[in-house]
Amino acid sequence: MGMIQYLHISFEIWSAVFCLIAAIFVVATVIYDHDEAKALLWLLTVNIVSNVAEAFAYYYRGEMSTLGFYMTRISNFTVFLCNQFLLLFGMDFLCRVLEKNGAEKPGRLRKAAVAIIYLNIALLALSRVFGFYYAFDAQNRYYRLDSYWIMLALSEVVVILIIIITFTNWKYLSRIERIEFLTFEFLPLVAVVIQAVSYGVSITTLANTVSILLIFMTYEYGYADYTMQKERRLLAQMISAFAQAIDAKDSYTGGHSTRVAEYSRMLAEQMGLSSQQIDRVYKMALLHDVGKIGVSDLILRKNGKLSDEEYNVIKEHPSKGSAILDNITEMPELSIGARWHHERYDGTGYPDRIKGTDIPIEARIICVADSYDAMTSSRGYRPVFTQEMVRDEIVRCAGTQFDPQIAACMLRIIDADTDYNLREHHDGG
Repeated sequence: MGMIQYLHISFEIWSAVFCLIAAIFVVATVIYDHDEAKALLWLLTVNIVSNVAEAFAYYYRGEMSTLGFYMTRISNFTVFLCNQFLLLFGMDFLCRVLEKNGAEKPGRLRKAAVAIIYLNIALLALSRVFGFYYAFDAQNRYYRLDSYWIMLALSEVVVILIIIITFTNWKYLSRIERIEFLTFEFLPLVAVVIQAVSYGVSITTLANTVSILLIFMTYEYGYADYTMQKERRLLAQMISAFAQAIDAKDSYTGGHSTRVAEYSRMLAEQMGLSSQQIDRVYKMALLHDVGKIGVSDLILRKNGKLSDEEYNVIKEHPSKGSAILDNITEMPELSIGARWHHERYDGTGYPDRIKGTDIPIEARIICVADSYDAMTSSRGYRPVFTQEMVRDEIVRCAGTQFDPQIAACMLRIIDADTDYNLREHHDGG
């Protein structure tokens, strides 16, 4: 056996091992997307069979024994058959990803590709009976017949159809999915061309393995993104539950944190902040009053004006909130809104008396949203402000209590709210 044969056999065995490891990973994460995982498992399994069959084909090539006679024929047929199923399952995986991302089913293109694949499989089976596509010489080595190019042409038509499906649904694929699916589609095509022009240099199964492992990376990337999104939803639910627990301490401010968070989000959007900044402001606003957990219920629920001593106790809640949220080391920015939402633009706020742009923009946004909700919510000692009164107060405090730019954004939001819906509603908070 020559060195080239040993190299081919080694490549095929290692390819099979890599695909087996990938399949184990898929099984471990099958809960992520069962249909997608099933398609990928078929891809990996068929490729493992193809790798092993190709290894046997190289090992028994030229072997004149009875075992060699049968093994070369079985293994070659298996490799050809697996290549057709790889096209089928690869297209199936692509279509499932597209559907999951919001695309419609490819329809006629997919049906045409499936029909051609099954036609090729049928012709391949018939070739073993009627002796076309490929044959074996006296040294038990296979060679292609002229009719082989029919099967190759039909396979390339399927590849072209898959490429068309990819490009017609381009917008539904992420950047990494685009790269990996195009690799899956073009790499085996290049390998076939190389194999066609240089008989004896077969890298098709190796190219298939590389492209399928890239698709496996797409799956794992999707699973990682799914896990991250799940953790984000869990975090958002925990923050929301925490905010509701805070509001429950004060019967006069039920839903306050949620409303302030929503107003803060609207302000951040008006200011043209990035989606990441908007999300961060929203979470900060949900927890801006977390320090009230450390304030007596008697003070929080007092029906009337607070004494100076009680007011000083209330003024401690930003520092207490900051101390609580500082313990969340994975999201240290959460404490910003809690600590500085009572700072004033002119520097007369609390607890640190910082002013202007020294106050983080998130805290300046929450300050306006918090004050707006205070005016548009009823208290035991006063009713809800009229919209005109709220607007006048925002104008009056711009440049002193509020950042003028953020106050201007709040005014635009107020002016757009012609029915005065942005306020406390006792039927739903």
